[in-house]
Amino acid sequence: MSGFGTRTSQSAAFVSALLLTTMLAAPAFAQIETVVVTAQKTSQNVQSVPIAISAFTAHDLSAHQITRFNDLQFATPSVSYTKGNFTGSDFQIRGIGITAVGYDAESGVAINFNNVYLAAPNLADGSFYDLQRIEVLRGPQSTLYGRGATGGVVNVVAAKPDLTGFSSNLQATYGNYDLMQFKGFVNVPLVTDQLGLRIAGDYVRHSGYTHNLYNNSHPDNRNQYSIRTELRWEPTSRTRVDFTGQFSSESDNHMRSQKQLCATDPSGILGCLPNSLSATGAVNGNATLGYIASSVQAMTTTFGGTLGALAPLLGLTNLATTPTSGISSPANPRQIYTTFDPTYRAQDNFLALSWHQSWASWLDSDAVLGYDQNSVFSQESYNNNPGVTINPVAWATAKAVFLGTLAHVAGPAYAAIYAPYFSHPNELPISGTTNLGVIGGNYTFSNSLAAYDQSNGAATQWSGEWRFNTHFSGPLNGMLGFYYLQQNLNGNYFVNTDTLDYPSIILGGLAGLAAPQLCGTTGCIYGPGYYNNYGKLNRLRSKGIYAEAYYTAIPHLLKFTVGARWTEDQKYQQGRIELLSGLVPIGSTNEDAAMAALASQGQIDFNCANGSVPGTAASAGCGVNQPVGPNDAWQFNQVTYDKWTGRAVVDYTPKLSFTDQSLFYASYARGYKAGGFNPGVQPGLGVPASYNPESIDAFEVGTKNTALGGDLQANGDIWYYNYTGLQVSKIVNNTSVNENINAKLWGVESTVLWAPTNRWQFNLGFSSTNTSIGNSSSINPRNPTNGYANALLVKDATISGTGGENCVLYYNGAKPGTLPNVGGLFFAPPGGVGALASSGIPYAAYGSCMNPNKLIAPGVTYAQALAAQGFSTTAPAVNGTYGGVPQSLKGNELQNTPPVTISIGAQYTLPLPNDYHLVSRVDYYWQTDMYGSVFNGAVNKIASYDVMNLQSQLNSPDGTWYLRLWAKNVLDNNYITGEYLTAATSGNYTNAFYGDPRTFGVTFGLNF
Repeated sequence: MSGFGTRTSQSAAFVSALLLTTMLAAPAFAQIETVVVTAQKTSQNVQSVPIAISAFTAHDLSAHQITRFNDLQFATPSVSYTKGNFTGSDFQIRGIGITAVGYDAESGVAINFNNVYLAAPNLADGSFYDLQRIEVLRGPQSTLYGRGATGGVVNVVAAKPDLTGFSSNLQATYGNYDLMQFKGFVNVPLVTDQLGLRIAGDYVRHSGYTHNLYNNSHPDNRNQYSIRTELRWEPTSRTRVDFTGQFSSESDNHMRSQKQLCATDPSGILGCLPNSLSATGAVNGNATLGYIASSVQAMTTTFGGTLGALAPLLGLTNLATTPTSGISSPANPRQIYTTFDPTYRAQDNFLALSWHQSWASWLDSDAVLGYDQNSVFSQESYNNNPGVTINPVAWATAKAVFLGTLAHVAGPAYAAIYAPYFSHPNELPISGTTNLGVIGGNYTFSNSLAAYDQSNGAATQWSGEWRFNTHFSGPLNGMLGFYYLQQNLNGNYFVNTDTLDYPSIILGGLAGLAAPQLCGTTGCIYGPGYYNNYGKLNRLRSKGIYAEAYYTAIPHLLKFTVGARWTEDQKYQQGRIELLSGLVPIGSTNEDAAMAALASQGQIDFNCANGSVPGTAASAGCGVNQPVGPNDAWQFNQVTYDKWTGRAVVDYTPKLSFTDQSLFYASYARGYKAGGFNPGVQPGLGVPASYNPESIDAFEVGTKNTALGGDLQANGDIWYYNYTGLQVSKIVNNTSVNENINAKLWGVESTVLWAPTNRWQFNLGFSSTNTSIGNSSSINPRNPTNGYANALLVKDATISGTGGENCVLYYNGAKPGTLPNVGGLFFAPPGGVGALASSGIPYAAYGSCMNPNKLIAPGVTYAQALAAQGFSTTAPAVNGTYGGVPQSLKGNELQNTPPVTISIGAQYTLPLPNDYHLVSRVDYYWQTDMYGSVFNGAVNKIASYDVMNLQSQLNSPDGTWYLRLWAKNVLDNNYITGEYLTAATSGNYTNAFYGDPRTFGVTFGLNF
């Protein structure tokens, strides 16, 4: 298996499925090397495989400057890539990738490293180094790869030890942004022709791509390394054992999102206007949960009945006025203005053991065992601005009222417990993410109303696969395989802000007066004072069995393939959302113990499933008749999916007078991707716990042709998908909620590769992808009313589990434009009830989005109180719900799917005196506009962009060294690869993910 990428004579030359296979480290010739792939889990010439494949040898990766996963989109038809909002990323093939958000959300593109399927790969991290090849398989690979392969497969194969001789390579790079990179390998045959060792490594460091104008720092840098050991043992000609061990680590301040887009909403109901985006606008803080919870209005609603006129004096913000920080967001996408320095850490440990055994001339087997453990930790400023400076008068007044009230009611000793939180004039405490933050003493102080978030997680997986292949001399052969995977992962998503810590202290101190046994000695905080979406355990167990049969009806002309796979996926989830959950004694540091105590006391129920502790739904946030349980400190979910998938292929290889080799194929495949769980849901808010699986019926016809003695390749295919249950995500009630929609996709792909002379080589790739969502609808978070004239958009202005959320009420007897008179909860925003009418929202106000079934008076629910005022929580005429009026998605395009992409490359080899060669090449990529959301519309449109790469390499006569000058994104385009709309409680801003800026440098390599 050491012959991958060997060069052949011109008459027998073949080309890779897509791109020019060039050897920049040596003189280039007109012939094109044969590429052997294992796309069908057996070694085959790529031109003989009836699958649309892009295969990149190590030399291809160097030639096309493919150094990381994000570069593959520029050289592969129908591929797009973008980072995600929570340290993840979305690698799409033909519109299929990962658009669901959750701890157990799966990609539709299966990533395999050395034949091990990676259930949770962190594609944003790491560089490619010392690889044998990369294979990108487009379309469902539903039999041989199974789970997670509805859109396609990426196989990454590391270079294996050469058992015949010593070799090594060292490569050093220096570039702009202070780039320094070192990579290389050492290959040592320990026992000639039997045992070999290959050790490879990569280290890369560069300064930040982003300029923080606040402190003149440069975040978004890189500092990472990886080392890999490959051991190969071939004791006999029939046995081969390979072992891989790889360790990778990163510690720097690279950013998940460089820019936030928002056209400021002056009303504060949405935070950002629903129909436009601006690079310089800032979120109206009055739309955010923190500002609301610290506001005059929320304090009045919460404490007005007990403190009277003093209650408003506890507020630090005022929803009746629009806050301004005096600082606009920089227009340059490479600039931010924030007091918070980002932090990023990642680590991965990978082990694999594969055993190939030839049992007889007609039977061999392959067994693959895999282990992977990875973790990631990221902190960033939540809004990339310093926030509004704390009003010193409001701060001093609130301090005096709060501590004075505590001293008056419970005595100076009780007030003294809370005095440390006000010990820094005009500053507020802000929690860390461990030891319960301010409750356990883990906090700092801030002089502005600022926030940061943290996304962290860890995943561990074990897998095993064993497959058998026959090699009969007759027309019929087959494959049989067995597969098992177990994955355990956990994660957190925190949002920390002093505007949540502040009300948690106020609530804890005042509500603690009514719970002296719990809070009298230590004091309590109503906490935690941060948002924590906590996935404690997400477990997957997957089992599969698959088989394929291959029948050669006419030798060298007609072949049939049929295959089937059965997959069973068992998923289990344990998690919860924590935010102002209940009274926790100050000094508590164990988050799990504190939340368990809250559940046992009947203060909260995270599960809403069972219980025996006396209590009612109103106190715990569950349904009205649901009792609170002592074992409800977690939300538990489990589900099992099973599915039959498979494929059928016919390939036809006629001898044509105008080609050297031709393949025509037609295929049908049924693909499947498991459903999963929404990552924690707050009880009683009607958010579904899980979402359904996806399935796809895929049809494809294609051709692969080699002509002109191997100097020309022309490949192409036409495909059609009928997609059922496609998983898409949005944020509802402070968590990501994944929905299922139907869609149809179809497209055309073509690639041309031409080497007309010994000096010139050209490549062209084209794809046209059409997507159309079926008869589906969904509520658009940007405009939940969908413009309905009888709708009232409500921003919850209470300190509660629904605080900061948006919901919709409907005029049902009340005069449009009026507000309900229910408990003094409703009031007009700045600009009045019609402040957002010009943006397609007829009426908007502050109010409450509490559970309509919640009792607000003896025998009276919130819905009944609204009905008495002429308002309803539903509008059957437009299918309106409490969440809003659904918007039709029929005919809309899928997100992050450009309708057209084009890639062009050209290379020229210039012979120089004394047998030196200068190899120069240019690569150009262009894609059309696309949408960042399934809701489409101008506000979600991502502009078209192009990327050009250049390089020129001088090769020494004997091939012992080379010097390369290179540049990527030469035009320095600031292009957006994807977007993410945040929560209503965050003000509906849009995170934009940008590609890398222009980079350039010099690389020097030595071969020993």
